[in-house]
Amino acid sequence: MRKKLTIVNVEGIVVEDPQNLRALIRNFAAIEGLKLFVHGEGTMVSMVAEKMGFTIRQTSNGRDIIDDRVMDLVTMVYGGLVNKRLVAIMQWRGLNALGLTGVDLNLVLSNKVPIKPVNVGRVGTVRRVNSSMLVKLLEEGVVPVIAPITHDGKGNLLNGDVKMFAYEIARTLTLAYDVTVINVMGEENGVLTNENNPDSIIPMLRRTQYKALREKGIVKSSAFSTIDNAFSAIDHGVKEVVLINVARFSDLNGGTHIK
Repeated sequence: MRKKLTIVNVEGIVVEDPQNLRALIRNFAAIEGLKLFVHGEGTMVSMVAEKMGFTIRQTSNGRDIIDDRVMDLVTMVYGGLVNKRLVAIMQWRGLNALGLTGVDLNLVLSNKVPIKPVNVGRVGTVRRVNSSMLVKLLEEGVVPVIAPITHDGKGNLLNGDVKMFAYEIARTLTLAYDVTVINVMGEENGVLTNENNPDSIIPMLRRTQYKALREKGIVKSSAFSTIDNAFSAIDHGVKEVVLINVARFSDLNGGTHIK
Protein backbone atom coordinates (compact mmCIF):
# COMPACT_ATOMS: atom_id res chain seq x y z
CA MET A 1 0.00 0.00 0.00
CA ARG A 2 1.31 3.41 -0.93
CA LYS A 3 1.89 6.02 1.75
CA LYS A 4 -0.46 8.97 2.06
CA LEU A 5 0.83 12.52 1.67
CA THR A 6 -1.19 15.57 2.67
CA ILE A 7 -0.22 18.88 1.08
CA VAL A 8 -1.69 21.90 2.84
CA ASN A 9 -1.80 25.01 0.68
CA VAL A 10 -2.48 28.20 2.64
CA GLU A 11 -3.40 31.62 1.32
CA GLY A 12 -1.10 34.37 2.51
CA ILE A 13 -3.74 36.34 4.40
CA VAL A 14 -4.20 33.33 6.68
CA VAL A 15 -0.57 33.11 7.82
CA GLU A 16 -0.51 36.82 8.65
CA ASP A 17 -3.10 36.44 11.44
CA PRO A 18 -1.29 35.24 14.61
CA GLN A 19 -4.41 33.70 16.17
CA ASN A 20 -5.42 31.85 13.02
CA LEU A 21 -1.85 30.76 12.42
CA ARG A 22 -1.37 29.00 15.75
CA ALA A 23 -4.71 27.22 15.48
CA LEU A 24 -3.90 26.24 11.90
CA ILE A 25 -0.54 24.71 12.83
CA ARG A 26 -2.07 22.86 15.78
CA ASN A 27 -4.56 21.22 13.43
CA PHE A 28 -1.91 20.66 10.76
CA ALA A 29 0.27 18.80 13.27
CA ALA A 30 -2.65 16.48 14.06
CA ILE A 31 -2.91 15.23 10.46
CA GLU A 32 -1.63 11.67 10.23
CA GLY A 33 1.01 10.56 7.76
CA LEU A 34 3.47 12.52 5.66
CA LYS A 35 2.87 16.26 5.38
CA LEU A 36 4.03 19.21 3.30
CA PHE A 37 3.06 22.87 3.77
CA VAL A 38 2.97 25.57 1.10
CA HIS A 39 2.25 29.15 2.13
CA GLY A 40 1.60 32.19 0.02
CA GLU A 41 1.48 35.93 0.04
CA GLY A 42 -0.98 38.29 1.62
CA THR A 43 -0.80 41.98 2.39
CA MET A 44 2.40 42.18 4.39
CA VAL A 45 4.63 43.03 1.42
CA SER A 46 2.34 45.92 0.47
CA MET A 47 2.41 47.17 4.05
CA VAL A 48 6.21 47.05 4.19
CA ALA A 49 6.43 48.80 0.82
CA GLU A 50 4.22 51.63 2.08
CA LYS A 51 6.42 52.05 5.16
CA MET A 52 9.40 52.31 2.82
CA GLY A 53 7.63 55.05 0.89
CA PHE A 54 6.44 53.38 -2.29
CA THR A 55 3.36 51.64 -3.64
CA ILE A 56 3.46 48.39 -5.56
CA ARG A 57 2.30 49.02 -9.10
CA GLN A 58 -0.50 46.92 -10.54
CA THR A 59 -1.76 45.92 -13.96
CA SER A 60 -5.16 47.04 -15.19
CA ASN A 61 -6.72 43.83 -13.81
CA GLY A 62 -5.25 44.37 -10.34
CA ARG A 63 -2.27 42.03 -10.52
CA ASP A 64 0.87 43.15 -8.71
CA ILE A 65 3.87 44.00 -10.87
CA ILE A 66 6.93 42.33 -9.39
CA ASP A 67 9.84 44.62 -10.20
CA ASP A 68 13.31 44.18 -8.66
CA ARG A 69 12.46 46.14 -5.52
CA VAL A 70 9.25 44.21 -4.92
CA MET A 71 11.02 40.89 -5.55
CA ASP A 72 13.51 41.78 -2.82
CA LEU A 73 10.63 42.48 -0.41
CA VAL A 74 8.79 39.27 -1.32
CA THR A 75 11.96 37.26 -0.68
CA MET A 76 12.65 38.93 2.66
CA VAL A 77 9.10 38.84 3.98
CA TYR A 78 7.82 35.47 2.76
CA GLY A 79 11.05 33.56 2.24
CA GLY A 80 12.33 34.91 5.55
CA LEU A 81 10.02 36.25 8.24
CA VAL A 82 6.77 34.40 7.44
CA ASN A 83 8.50 31.14 6.57
CA LYS A 84 10.59 31.04 9.74
CA ARG A 85 7.65 32.06 11.90
CA LEU A 86 5.77 29.05 10.53
CA VAL A 87 8.72 26.74 11.15
CA ALA A 88 9.10 27.96 14.73
CA ILE A 89 5.45 27.24 15.54
CA MET A 90 5.68 23.81 13.89
CA GLN A 91 8.77 22.94 15.93
CA TRP A 92 6.83 23.94 19.05
CA ARG A 93 4.11 21.53 17.91
CA GLY A 94 6.59 18.69 17.57
CA LEU A 95 7.06 18.73 13.80
CA ASN A 96 10.54 18.40 12.26
CA ALA A 97 9.85 21.36 9.96
CA LEU A 98 12.30 22.72 7.40
CA GLY A 99 11.70 26.16 5.89
CA LEU A 100 12.41 26.31 2.17
CA THR A 101 11.69 28.20 -1.02
CA GLY A 102 11.57 26.76 -4.52
CA VAL A 103 15.15 27.99 -4.93
CA ASP A 104 16.56 25.83 -2.14
CA LEU A 105 17.78 22.39 -3.24
CA ASN A 106 16.60 23.42 -6.72
CA LEU A 107 13.11 22.35 -5.65
CA VAL A 108 11.16 24.37 -8.21
CA LEU A 109 12.62 25.63 -11.47
CA SER A 110 10.52 28.10 -13.44
CA ASN A 111 10.21 30.07 -16.63
CA LYS A 112 9.72 33.82 -16.47
CA VAL A 113 6.25 34.87 -17.60
CA PRO A 114 6.51 36.51 -21.06
CA ILE A 115 6.38 40.31 -21.14
CA LYS A 116 3.54 40.37 -23.67
CA PRO A 117 0.66 41.16 -23.51
CA VAL A 118 1.32 42.60 -20.01
CA ASN A 119 4.66 42.92 -18.26
CA VAL A 120 4.10 41.62 -14.72
CA GLY A 121 7.81 41.63 -13.95
CA ARG A 122 9.65 38.83 -12.17
CA VAL A 123 6.90 36.23 -12.09
CA GLY A 124 7.54 32.57 -12.90
CA THR A 125 5.54 29.59 -14.07
CA VAL A 126 6.71 26.18 -12.90
CA ARG A 127 8.93 24.29 -15.33
CA ARG A 128 10.12 21.42 -13.14
CA VAL A 129 9.74 20.17 -9.56
CA ASN A 130 12.59 18.26 -7.91
CA SER A 131 10.29 15.52 -6.62
CA SER A 132 13.13 13.12 -5.77
CA MET A 133 14.57 15.60 -3.27
CA LEU A 134 11.16 16.18 -1.71
CA VAL A 135 10.67 12.41 -1.37
CA LYS A 136 14.06 12.13 0.39
CA LEU A 137 13.07 14.83 2.87
CA LEU A 138 9.64 13.36 3.51
CA GLU A 139 11.03 9.85 4.03
CA GLU A 140 13.45 11.26 6.62
CA GLY A 141 10.51 12.58 8.61
CA VAL A 142 11.00 16.19 7.54
CA VAL A 143 7.99 18.48 7.03
CA PRO A 144 8.90 20.84 4.16
CA VAL A 145 7.47 24.36 4.60
CA ILE A 146 7.72 26.01 1.21
CA ALA A 147 7.35 29.66 0.19
CA PRO A 148 6.50 30.14 -3.51
CA ILE A 149 9.72 31.85 -4.49
CA THR A 150 11.43 30.20 -7.41
CA HIS A 151 14.24 30.77 -9.92
CA ASP A 152 15.02 30.45 -13.62
CA GLY A 153 18.23 28.44 -13.34
CA LYS A 154 20.28 31.47 -14.40
CA GLY A 155 20.65 33.11 -11.02
CA ASN A 156 17.42 35.11 -11.12
CA LEU A 157 14.72 34.96 -8.45
CA LEU A 158 11.09 34.80 -9.53
CA ASN A 159 7.81 35.07 -7.68
CA GLY A 160 5.51 32.06 -8.03
CA ASP A 161 1.76 31.74 -7.73
CA VAL A 162 1.06 29.88 -4.48
CA LYS A 163 -1.90 27.92 -5.84
CA MET A 164 -0.05 26.73 -8.93
CA PHE A 165 3.05 26.07 -6.81
CA ALA A 166 1.24 23.70 -4.50
CA TYR A 167 -0.62 21.89 -7.27
CA GLU A 168 2.50 21.42 -9.40
CA ILE A 169 4.27 19.91 -6.39
CA ALA A 170 1.27 17.68 -5.74
CA ARG A 171 1.15 16.42 -9.32
CA THR A 172 4.80 15.34 -9.32
CA LEU A 173 4.50 13.58 -5.97
CA THR A 174 1.57 11.44 -7.12
CA LEU A 175 4.19 9.12 -8.61
CA ALA A 176 5.35 8.27 -5.08
CA TYR A 177 2.32 8.83 -2.82
CA ASP A 178 -1.45 8.99 -2.57
CA VAL A 179 -1.77 12.76 -2.44
CA THR A 180 -4.50 14.89 -0.90
CA VAL A 181 -4.37 18.68 -1.26
CA ILE A 182 -6.09 20.85 1.34
CA ASN A 183 -6.52 24.41 0.13
CA VAL A 184 -7.04 26.61 3.20
CA MET A 185 -8.84 29.83 2.35
CA GLY A 186 -9.15 33.01 4.36
CA GLU A 187 -12.88 33.69 4.32
CA GLU A 188 -14.67 31.28 1.99
CA ASN A 189 -16.05 28.11 3.56
CA GLY A 190 -15.70 26.16 0.33
CA VAL A 191 -17.78 26.43 -2.81
CA LEU A 192 -21.13 28.03 -1.98
CA THR A 193 -24.48 27.97 -3.74
CA ASN A 194 -25.28 31.34 -2.17
CA GLU A 195 -22.40 33.73 -1.51
CA ASN A 196 -24.52 35.54 1.08
CA ASN A 197 -24.99 32.34 3.08
CA PRO A 198 -21.68 30.95 4.43
CA ASP A 199 -23.39 27.67 5.31
CA SER A 200 -24.55 26.93 1.74
CA ILE A 201 -21.49 24.76 1.19
CA ILE A 202 -21.39 22.16 -1.57
CA PRO A 203 -19.86 19.17 0.27
CA MET A 204 -18.91 17.26 -2.90
CA LEU A 205 -18.38 19.15 -6.15
CA ARG A 206 -18.63 17.23 -9.42
CA ARG A 207 -17.28 18.54 -12.68
CA THR A 208 -20.67 18.67 -14.38
CA GLN A 209 -22.16 20.43 -11.37
CA TYR A 210 -19.36 23.00 -11.36
CA LYS A 211 -19.86 23.70 -15.06
CA ALA A 212 -23.58 24.31 -14.53
CA LEU A 213 -23.04 26.54 -11.49
CA ARG A 214 -20.41 28.51 -13.37
CA GLU A 215 -22.66 29.04 -16.38
CA LYS A 216 -25.45 30.27 -14.09
CA GLY A 217 -23.11 32.72 -12.38
CA ILE A 218 -23.55 31.06 -8.98
CA VAL A 219 -19.83 30.40 -8.52
CA LYS A 220 -17.89 33.66 -8.24
CA SER A 221 -15.33 34.35 -10.96
CA SER A 222 -12.69 34.87 -8.25
CA ALA A 223 -13.00 31.14 -7.43
CA PHE A 224 -12.55 29.90 -11.00
CA SER A 225 -8.77 29.48 -10.87
CA THR A 226 -8.88 27.68 -7.52
CA ILE A 227 -11.52 25.19 -8.68
CA ASP A 228 -10.00 24.75 -12.16
CA ASN A 229 -6.61 23.99 -10.58
CA ALA A 230 -8.27 21.46 -8.28
CA PHE A 231 -9.88 19.54 -11.14
CA SER A 232 -6.62 19.68 -13.10
CA ALA A 233 -4.82 18.18 -10.10
CA ILE A 234 -7.36 15.34 -9.99
CA ASP A 235 -6.76 14.74 -13.71
CA HIS A 236 -3.04 14.42 -12.93
CA GLY A 237 -3.39 11.81 -10.20
CA VAL A 238 -4.19 13.71 -7.00
CA LYS A 239 -6.70 11.66 -5.01
CA GLU A 240 -8.67 14.49 -3.45
CA VAL A 241 -8.72 18.27 -3.09
CA VAL A 242 -10.42 19.92 -0.12
CA LEU A 243 -11.39 23.61 -0.19
CA ILE A 244 -11.96 24.77 3.37
CA ASN A 245 -12.06 27.85 5.57
CA VAL A 246 -9.23 28.30 8.09
CA ALA A 247 -11.79 28.44 10.92
CA ARG A 248 -13.09 24.98 9.96
CA PHE A 249 -9.70 23.37 9.33
CA SER A 250 -10.04 21.25 12.46
CA ASP A 251 -12.83 19.26 10.77
CA LEU A 252 -11.63 18.11 7.37
CA ASN A 253 -15.00 16.48 6.72
CA GLY A 254 -16.27 20.01 6.17
CA GLY A 255 -15.61 22.34 3.23
CA THR A 256 -15.94 21.30 -0.40
CA HIS A 257 -14.37 18.03 -1.53
CA ILE A 258 -13.30 17.41 -5.13
CA LYS A 259 -12.39 13.89 -6.29
